[in-house]
Amino acid sequence: MKLSQFDKSSVKNIRVDINAALAKVEKKYGIKISTGNARFSEEEIVFKVKANAIDSSGNVKSKEAKAWELVREHLGLKSLSVGDDVKVQDKFYTLKGYNNRARKSPINIEDYNGQGYKISVDTLKFFNK
Repeated sequence: MKLSQFDKSSVKNIRVDINAALAKVEKKYGIKISTGNARFSEEEIVFKVKANAIDSSGNVKSKEAKAWELVREHLGLKSLSVGDDVKVQDKFYTLKGYNNRARKSPINIEDYNGQGYKISVDTLKFFNK
């Protein structure tokens, strides 16, 4: 199938195919690759693609994970590590890291479906005493 122009549905289909192709690269090199936002016009699509190394415990090495290791003791949360389960409002999430550019909600967490969320340090402390 040849496309003469791009629309929203064709971009979604192309993203699915790109993710399938990148899964082979992930497996070959033992890394995590994700496609981010896409900008498109009728003539062109631009995808943001991000690749991360994976550590020996299976966690993705990211700048947020590295930042968490640097700030967790200062925040009074030295018992928590990236990849740990944390409780927020009677649900459990996986701690992913610390975004030092986010002032109000710098803690990155993820549910078991892979959906990411951002919470404040106070929220993490309140539910994980």
